[in-house]
Amino acid sequence: MQLSEETAKRNRAITFAGLKGIGGNTVLVTLKIIIGLSANSIAIILDAVNNLTDILSSVLTIIGTKLAGKRADKEHPFGHGRIEYITTMVIAFIILSAGVLALKESVERILHPSLSTFLVRDLIIIIFAIAVKITMGLYFRRQGTQWRSSALSAAGIDSLYDAILTFVTLISSLLVYCFSVDIQGYVGAAIGLMIIRAGAGIVHDMYNHLLGVRTDPTLVRRIKERIASYPQVGGVYDLVLNSYGPEETIGSVHISVPDTLTAAEIHPLGKHIDIDIYNEFGIVLTTGIYAENTGDSKAMEIKSELDKILSLYPHVVQVHAFYVQEEEKTIYYDIIFDFDEPDPVGTLKSIKADLAERIPDYQQCAILDTNFSN
Repeated sequence: MQLSEETAKRNRAITFAGLKGIGGNTVLVTLKIIIGLSANSIAIILDAVNNLTDILSSVLTIIGTKLAGKRADKEHPFGHGRIEYITTMVIAFIILSAGVLALKESVERILHPSLSTFLVRDLIIIIFAIAVKITMGLYFRRQGTQWRSSALSAAGIDSLYDAILTFVTLISSLLVYCFSVDIQGYVGAAIGLMIIRAGAGIVHDMYNHLLGVRTDPTLVRRIKERIASYPQVGGVYDLVLNSYGPEETIGSVHISVPDTLTAAEIHPLGKHIDIDIYNEFGIVLTTGIYAENTGDSKAMEIKSELDKILSLYPHVVQVHAFYVQEEEKTIYYDIIFDFDEPDPVGTLKSIKADLAERIPDYQQCAILDTNFSN
């Protein structure tokens, strides 16, 4: 219930921030269009168009937040949180489109120049627009960090870029006003390129989120240390975390425990771990079990031989889930290679063949694993 209330609070805060963005940018668009048309300034008109895309971005942010807050359903059991990533990607493409338009119109202005005319009133309004954009950028960035909203963070970056671009527009307007030197076509082209660069950066970040990236190593370390604090846990492996939106992370982990523990002892251990991780980190975790041989000299001998073999393979990162079942004469283990290993399957076959030569009376159940979280 607490998580649900926190999510509702987050959605309200993002919506409120988006409405502020719509109001502020609407004022700026109106003022800049009036100045741009009256002064025949391509740079200011393009600046207004850029702010117009900011309004659309704020609308998409609000819509995306509302849709992402929908409860999980039969078709979407993991919820709708990733909609925020999609709307942020759409915002990025809108920013890119604005940049391309600005670049196109500016090149035409360079090829076909026409002198602009400014009044002192126009310059004052431009200065006011810079101040508003800086304030909005800092506000959006702060709110985006507080509420873990990629859309608000993107809007904050875009607003700060807008402040820089409007400042450049102010400089070019002062040149026209003071010296009748008009470089606004070049300024507009620079604005277009900077907008394109900002949009491309957001696309890259959201592409990584949608594709799936490695979890923050600090978070991984904290989770593993918390799980390893249980006295029965001998090791923590295979931590996999999947983000289904800023407020929804689901994952799994394996722990190794002595093979002397009973199911009645293992069951509450796994449940306590899952509950503690949820309460501390807000992560829904499923805990699996690996058994560890205890007091088995033959298992220790086999493990020693396996370690000697693995030392000959430079791309081996880790071996875990090692267990020898003496009754069935079976050796179980998982191997993780680094991502530079050119032939994981072939290398695993070689390792198994080497171990079979040294321990011929046992069959092997070896699995290739992936280094998901350091």
